[in-house]
Amino acid sequence: MTSYEAWDLAQSVYGNSLATYAIFLSITSGYLVTAYLVGRNLTTIQSGLLTAIFLIVTAILIWSMSAYAYYGNEYSLLGQELSEASGEEHLPIWSIMHVRSWLPGFLALVNFLTVLGCIIFMWNARHSGRTEIN
Repeated sequence: MTSYEAWDLAQSVYGNSLATYAIFLSITSGYLVTAYLVGRNLTTIQSGLLTAIFLIVTAILIWSMSAYAYYGNEYSLLGQELSEASGEEHLPIWSIMHVRSWLPGFLALVNFLTVLGCIIFMWNARHSGRTEIN
């Protein structure tokens, strides 16, 4: 494998991570809109089922984003090693300044906190005494 191929793979998996994040935001937005608009009217079983599905889907998406970020880092490091071994002088700037190993964990933490916030929002929407805005 050449350094170019390794960096191309790195960019592909970083792109997959961003695409997965877009899906995560869509699922999260849908859950929040549902909680806001009809959360008070849902039965316990309905809200439990909705929340369970939300948790399963977001767990898969969080795992996918973190895995893509991890493999992006690995391919980027491989590309840098292959480039240095072959004596190439021109390296892509993103290959030198990539974020290394903290990105997968950081993504997982931020997304976990987002999911926790969504569940708290649903809880508050279902148990608040708010009235409709005129």
